[in-house]
Amino acid sequence: MNARFGLNPRLRSWLRTGEGALGGGEVVPELDWDGWLLRRMSAGRIVTVGGVLVDRDVLDQRFACVSDRCAPRPGRGAWRSCCADVEVTLDEGERRRLARASAELPQTWCERGRLVRPGGRCVCSTIDGQGRIRCRLHSIARRRDAEQSEIQPLSCRLFPLIVLDYGQGRVALTLVSKSTWKLAGAWPARRYPCLADPKLPPLHESMKRDLDWAFGKGFARALAKV
Repeated sequence: MNARFGLNPRLRSWLRTGEGALGGGEVVPELDWDGWLLRRMSAGRIVTVGGVLVDRDVLDQRFACVSDRCAPRPGRGAWRSCCADVEVTLDEGERRRLARASAELPQTWCERGRLVRPGGRCVCSTIDGQGRIRCRLHSIARRRDAEQSEIQPLSCRLFPLIVLDYGQGRVALTLVSKSTWKLAGAWPARRYPCLADPKLPPLHESMKRDLDWAFGKGFARALAKV
């Protein structure tokens, strides 16, 4: 493979703030992401794709947003939702960008640097007529003809992906899985309907646009070839 891929500058800057959740921040020693990488490499579960260290769980994972299954309502049972059950910490840049859209959000949308979750659901979410969770920020971006990440926090856009910046050009890509969910402060992958259904499409297909945004055009195609 001849292509070399690198982090989107916006993503690299976000990672280095150390404030993002689920993938935000540089490697934190006490969370033992170094140990995680060494264990995955020893088990033969890391492959290099265009200079990016990729956890083979990313290649194996099936994923698609199935928000009708995880909306907070009677009968949801044990299912968890990224929009309802994952806290989103905002860095200063994300707070500024969301502040510019605050007229289209509920009055109280951020407390202590995090998106608030009134009633156990993200303040930016809404339930449509079919009982599905929808993100207000997607709608705002479309109305303003803005790139998605100019409005939406990166931890939301990237879920369930986890990007680790080890410095000196070493970047690793993994996701919420059996080996990472505790380190990431998430729920077990089997609790998310978007990660637990083997009939869903491969992640590298359903997240093609996001993967190419994060690492460069053609990265998702390179993952598919592996």
